[in-house]
Amino acid sequence: MNNINVTKNNMFSRFGLMALVLMITATVACTSDVEPTPYDREDFTPIAGPPQFPIIFEGKYIVDGEPGPAGQTIYAEFIHGGSPRSRTFDGEYVQVVLGPVSEADLKHGVISFYLGTRDGDHVKAKETWEWNPVGSPTNQILDLNFERLP
Repeated sequence: MNNINVTKNNMFSRFGLMALVLMITATVACTSDVEPTPYDREDFTPIAGPPQFPIIFEGKYIVDGEPGPAGQTIYAEFIHGGSPRSRTFDGEYVQVVLGPVSEADLKHGVISFYLGTRDGDHVKAKETWEWNPVGSPTNQILDLNFERLP
């Protein structure tokens, strides 16, 4: 009988330890170097109904007339909706994914592209993309031109 109680206590101790480790890991992951989202604003009115499908952008990117270097941060934004940060390859970018999240995004309908970070130095591409509702996630090839690196 004592062996059963010891085994149960040992199991509960291990479970508690695992739960504690998971909570600490989740807290650290949530508070690490995360950029604020561009839609954390008071004037945010979410889209009514189901969310819009995103567009996944990729293409070549040029900086001051030359293919851009690898390792740059690239992202896209509406007024409120924004893509996660992505990294460039030599002269190319991939996986810039976003869709509208607010009524203002749908009304404005223009996506802008940036090199750099939202809170730091960033450079806007000369090109933009007019939002057109799509019925499923869609890939778009769009070559981007930037006048300088951030």
